[in-house]
Amino acid sequence: MTTNVSPAPRDSHLPSLTGLRWIAAGTVFAFHLTTVGFFTGKAATLLSGLAGAGATGVSLFFMLSGFVLAWTDAPGTGPLRFWRRRIARVVPLHLVTVALALVVAATLVPSIATLSARALVANVLLVSAWHAPWWQAGNPVSWSLVCEAFFYAVFPFLMVPLRRAPAWALWTVGALALAAVLLVPTSLHLLPGDLSTDTWPPARFPEFVLGVVGACLVRSGAWRGPRLPVPLTLTVLGFAVANLLRSTPLALTGYTAIGFALLLPALARWDRERRPSVLASPLLVGLGERSFAFYLVHVLVLQSVLASLPAAATRTAPENALVAAAAFVTALGLASVLHVLIEVAARQVIAGSGRTGPQRRSRVGLAGRTDVPMPTTPTR
Repeated sequence: MTTNVSPAPRDSHLPSLTGLRWIAAGTVFAFHLTTVGFFTGKAATLLSGLAGAGATGVSLFFMLSGFVLAWTDAPGTGPLRFWRRRIARVVPLHLVTVALALVVAATLVPSIATLSARALVANVLLVSAWHAPWWQAGNPVSWSLVCEAFFYAVFPFLMVPLRRAPAWALWTVGALALAAVLLVPTSLHLLPGDLSTDTWPPARFPEFVLGVVGACLVRSGAWRGPRLPVPLTLTVLGFAVANLLRSTPLALTGYTAIGFALLLPALARWDRERRPSVLASPLLVGLGERSFAFYLVHVLVLQSVLASLPAAATRTAPENALVAAAAFVTALGLASVLHVLIEVAARQVIAGSGRTGPQRRSRVGLAGRTDVPMPTTPTR
């Protein structure tokens, strides 16, 4: 017997997942405050104790990507149409922020300059992370888009068997994906070549598959996962363990995998039941819409602000907090401009999303807000 993975829900908008993106984005921002040197002394220790595991956001956003793509999947959508939509959502903003990174590298932050022309071209073409030495070419954080490009290439073919897979097969695929998430960080070094468990696209693919399977199970009615309180508890506990054990192989993905994999279906079910959610508030949804652009520019802004000021050690902790707040506001303002002028405009032109109406707004609300992850820069 097969599961009936129904067509994409008419009301496919899941605002809590959009709000969740912004919570993760704030964690990523705090994490990078600790890595680029905005604070020193006790303030740096305190911030690291709170957000030192912010790199786990990469796993959440890869799962989000898989979940949302499967949630809005329509069987009649061919690969070419699917890929055109993905290009519209990612590539224009990627190209603009790579250009911005080149300007920043040539002026304020020469340490992020890409010295190899081949590496830069590879980053522009979203293949740079396949070669470990090039993982931070171009815009240093865009390595995650290389992983996404791989996921997008595979997704149309992955969904062919999953659309009609029986429930036991979906659960089996999910279990195998979870096992891979736990095994890859501890076993990838056994393979030949310089393969990074953090940034090599196939190493991150199991997280994407977990998201895909979760959405398929919810849509088919076969999901039997716990209600929201349990996934939230597991997510918080997983983050805390990752924070305490940051130097261990599972810190980036393993400790939070179960919580994240349960959280997304639970939130989807919560939204479909039209229950109130803080994550679905207009403020967090609006911020979540801008989170992709925010992710792509926030490190460039942080490093530019640091390069323009005296060393953090010369300022008090409150002064450093004010500088960090100014950098946050600057990054958010720039992200808001890029979101409207580049991200939304390109989607309308390339993907043909100029149509309006409740159904169109619903689909854009989900696919346009939650299908692009914002992973953090891995710790290496």
